[in-house]
Amino acid sequence: MATAYVNGTVYTMKAEGDRCSAFVVEGDKFLYCGTEEEARRLAGGNVVDLHGATVLPGMIDTHQHLFAYARDRLKLNLKKAESFEQLLELIRRRAEETPDGQWILGTGFDHEKFTDRKVLPTREDLDRVCPNNPLMITRYCLHVNVANSLALKAGGIGPGFRPKVAGTVEFRPDGQPTGTLRDAAAADVMALIPDPLSTQEGRKDAVEAACRELNSHGLTGVHAIQGLHCNLPEFTDVYQDLSDEGRLTARVFLGFDRLPGCSIRTGLGDDMVKYGFYKLYVDGNMGGRTALLTQPYEDDSSTCGIPNYTQEELDAQVKLAYDLHIQVGAHVIGDKAAEMLTTAIERARADRPNADPRCFRMIHMSLLNQDVVDRIAKLPVVVDIQPMFVSTNVHWSETRVGHERSKYHYCWRKLLDNGMILTAGSDSPCESYAPMDGVYAITTRQGMDGWPAGGWFPEERVTVYEAVSMYTRNAAFVSYEEDIKGTIEPGKLADFVLLDADVFHTDPEKIKDIGIKKTYLGGQLVYSRA
Repeated sequence: MATAYVNGTVYTMKAEGDRCSAFVVEGDKFLYCGTEEEARRLAGGNVVDLHGATVLPGMIDTHQHLFAYARDRLKLNLKKAESFEQLLELIRRRAEETPDGQWILGTGFDHEKFTDRKVLPTREDLDRVCPNNPLMITRYCLHVNVANSLALKAGGIGPGFRPKVAGTVEFRPDGQPTGTLRDAAAADVMALIPDPLSTQEGRKDAVEAACRELNSHGLTGVHAIQGLHCNLPEFTDVYQDLSDEGRLTARVFLGFDRLPGCSIRTGLGDDMVKYGFYKLYVDGNMGGRTALLTQPYEDDSSTCGIPNYTQEELDAQVKLAYDLHIQVGAHVIGDKAAEMLTTAIERARADRPNADPRCFRMIHMSLLNQDVVDRIAKLPVVVDIQPMFVSTNVHWSETRVGHERSKYHYCWRKLLDNGMILTAGSDSPCESYAPMDGVYAITTRQGMDGWPAGGWFPEERVTVYEAVSMYTRNAAFVSYEEDIKGTIEPGKLADFVLLDADVFHTDPEKIKDIGIKKTYLGGQLVYSRA
């Protein structure tokens, strides 16, 4: 049966400003978009009044660690810690109510935002508030962790310990570990912890609940990405089971940091769950000073960051996936890492040029330089950005790289002006996955607190239409699904969202306050605020 939705402000996202007042859904697809009169005729009296609501295509987050987010909902939430002392107090309270010997995991803090001491705690700090339980807390970026003495002991980390990857365990001059662990070192300790989601049913329940939360922010699609070196697994069978059982409320495009063990290509699957791409991690992150830079850090001249590959190793991995017709997505934060990835793409294409920009996804691209901008502008690539990085890092980014280099920090306007295609993702659970937060971030270039007035390097702001496109039409394009979703058009999947304000006629500084009234997936209501 067809259903007409009338009396709305429906932005199709086919082009800037393109809109209609009504549309018809039949089955799981849009049948018609246009006038109310024709919509009512086609629906034969089955009509839903939108009461003037703004309608957008269902939004798609092109970078999430979805299973990690589902898992982190069970951990001690440290995002609310506004100071060093508050962080310790939250841990102390959890330790008091936890049986001795039981692991405690916390996540989400950012020491750069602390109002008292902008430093990471040490193992001794954690020991004082959690002496009887092994404890590991993870910074919001997921790359930096701090363990107490019991957790370090469980991992065999002490004086003389040699990590698998140099620089991932921090030691004092006397050889004692400080407690700070990065990436692979932390993942090895995490592997020792009893898994609260060890059963298939437990995993399914957690992911289903997480997807319902995504729906409440207008998301109908997500690119779920694995990163085993950071303890960020994904499980294809979890999503497939949920889909088979009618419990999956977001379409999933999967990225894995290992190549498949059989001859499959990008796009294998159905409209709900698809194999997507091969994920590489070229460097680390800016907060932990592991992002790879061409010049030393402004606040630590002893380091330029940590590469995860030599140029030759990266070249080989990019070309291998490219030759297998598997989409390559590579994590790049620093400008030196961006140079390395650009070189690898240039070399991979040398013998078999392909003009489709979706072969290569350059992910994050946080700090660039003019040479990198000029080079990638000549390549067919897509850049997956994380809008919320701007708002989250605006208070401290310049301390890492200085004012001059910061002109190329999150320089999205430069990329757009060079004709590049950008998509938007959150990197959740690192950042807020609410698209309206992301649209606010890159149209204002301000923190969530509104600082600085006028925006940080405001010349790099994007328009609201450009920002929303990154979550809709561009997001569908990068997963080779522009023919079935991303815009509101006849024949496409009926994924759409009702907002409580018109995002295109709202002061950008207030966009983050726009709420979601309803979310539909394939014509079915999956979230209603009422």
